[in-house]
Amino acid sequence: MRILALTDLHSRSVKPLLGLEGIDLVLVLGDITTGASLAETKERINPLRDSYPALYAIGGNWDRPESTQWLADEEISMDGRVVRFADIVLFGVGGSTPTPFNTPNEFPEEEFGKRLADCPEPQEDERLVLCSHNPPYGGCYLLATGAYAPAYCENTPEGYGECYGGCYGGCDKVLSGQHVGSKNLRDFIEERKPHLVLCGHIHEGRGKDMIGETVVVNPGTAPRHYALIEIAESISIDLH
Repeated sequence: MRILALTDLHSRSVKPLLGLEGIDLVLVLGDITTGASLAETKERINPLRDSYPALYAIGGNWDRPESTQWLADEEISMDGRVVRFADIVLFGVGGSTPTPFNTPNEFPEEEFGKRLADCPEPQEDERLVLCSHNPPYGGCYLLATGAYAPAYCENTPEGYGECYGGCYGGCDKVLSGQHVGSKNLRDFIEERKPHLVLCGHIHEGRGKDMIGETVVVNPGTAPRHYALIEIAESISIDLH
């Protein structure tokens, strides 16, 4: 299966993302607009729906209630919903933990665990793909003390753990070096071990990482950046 994953369009055009070959599924990870109208949300989602066999989405912290409700009404929302597609199980958490910008779709960190409560266990022949606009806290070499070291954990594949620009330490690291991801989400990943976590929100956190055996991907801001994901015997990530 080949997946196109994109996030943080912020009202930019989707035209550069149309017509990619061999895509089975599109996953939109939030911030479709920057607080704009439902009409602008439709202008970005519908061309993608028309171009590819299937699409599912979550809202981001900037997406207004009328837009997230429309996604649900169209039955393409993953927010709090289980979607089975071929041999993968999708589950989504839209919105984000609090930001300095007082955006329309924020919730307290402690609520993250409640929002993840309905995430199912995959069957033996299924892969669990968790889609969260908010990234998890930290990266593949978060130490027990909370400190970071300039080296990968044992068994971390080459190319994982670096975000766009060469910084280290996860898909949640802002330019100041601070990690702003969800600790409740990280705890969930460590406990439940989903096969793949797709996130966004932190534009400078574009990259791929691992938490334990879980692959974590932040595709970066669309349409300039996106991820192509191949799920077969293994999971391969190609960041564009």
